[in-house]
This record gives sequence, C-alpha cells and structure tokens, in this order.
Amino acid sequence: MPAIRPVLSLRGIRKAFPGVVALDGVDLDLMPGEVHVLLGENGAGKSTLMKIISGAVQRDAGEIAIDGVAVELNGPRHAQELGIGIIYQEFNLIPHLTAAENILLGREPKLFPGVIDQRRLVRAAQQQLDDLGVTLSAGERVSHLSVAQQQMVEVAKALSLNARVLIMDEPTSALTNQEISELFEAIRRLKTRGVAIVYISHRMEELFAIGDRVTVLRDGRHVGTRGIGE
Repeated sequence: MPAIRPVLSLRGIRKAFPGVVALDGVDLDLMPGEVHVLLGENGAGKSTLMKIISGAVQRDAGEIAIDGVAVELNGPRHAQELGIGIIYQEFNLIPHLTAAENILLGREPKLFPGVIDQRRLVRAAQQQLDDLGVTLSAGERVSHLSVAQQQMVEVAKALSLNARVLIMDEPTSALTNQEISELFEAIRRLKTRGVAIVYISHRMEELFAIGDRVTVLRDGRHVGTRGIGE
C-alpha cells in the first residue's frame, strides 16, 4: 500500500519582524483527515505560522508544498484557490446578510445577469450546513445567530470553497460545553471527508478530546511533533 502523502508540508519556515524572529526553521506536515493540534505559549509563533499558511503573511525563508509540489502563496485568495481556509477568532461575516448569503458571497447562483437565484442560493448553503450536522437555517440573518452558529457558517463558507486544509484558531474560546461538543462532532465529520485541520488551542484537554497529532512551538522554534498517546 503506498504511503499517504501530506496534503500540506512546511520546511524550514522562517519569519522575522523588526526586533524579533517570529519563526526559525519550523517544519510541519499535515495529513488528510487529521486534526493536528498546534500548541505553544503566547509569542511562540502559532499565529504567524497560520498567517503564512493562509497567505496573509509572506515567509522570509523555507518551503511550502501542497501534495508534494512546492507553491508560492500569493495572498489569501490564492491560498483559498489552493484549498486552504482559515477561521479566525474574529469572524469575517457580514451581520445583516443571511447565513446563505455569507457562505456563497461573491459566488451567488444567478437567474440571469444581475439577479440572484435565491432558491438555489439557500439550497446550496443549506446543504453545506446539513453536511456538518448543524441545526441551522441558511436563510437566518447572521446577526441573529449565536457565536457557535456563526462559527459553523464560517466553516461552511470555507468548505464551499473546497477547502482541503482548515485552520481553526482557538475555536472554543467563546463556546459553552454543549457548543464545544457540537463543534467537535462537526470536526469529526470533516475528518471523514478527508479535510485536514490545524487546531490552535491552549487547552490541554482539547488535545486529547479531538487531536490526532500535536506540534509544540516555543519561541518560534519547532520543539517536536507526536501522535496523541505516544
């Protein structure tokens, strides 16, 4: 049986800002269908690394490869086109629009030029939400949704862009225990679809509840990577 190839590989990633080296020779492999937890104290370089993966920040040195092929990420839109999605703690949603309008923003199905096909729009967005196991109407205005529901809209939006890699930055920071359980169930569904997830957290209990492997960063350096339970 052939070895499974990482969907995303990072080698020797370095990034410096005036007066500080944020990342120094960081390696990371992300496998299809895994939850890879990224741990580290504030200032360890987690956020900088994720911004580089998502195209928001350019690395100074090192290599990024998708499916074994080296790539240059020329901004967030290019990263999206390559199948990389990110969900920040501050959601990128438009409150006065519906969940469906946010999920398919800029890609709305048209009846004819200039006129959106609302039925197809809602139907397509609802399918994305249903696939996540979320009890949420795609026609609901985002401003009426809970934080957990808005987070699921962000996930559905990323998946509608055919994300194969999904970065989640402290996704449980504002959720109740019940909402965390629902998020974890949605993550398990994503795993079965082969989506690779980078999960940033400072909560050790979440590492064992949802993670497959863990990478630890300290002072911008890669301390180590281990399978959960090893």
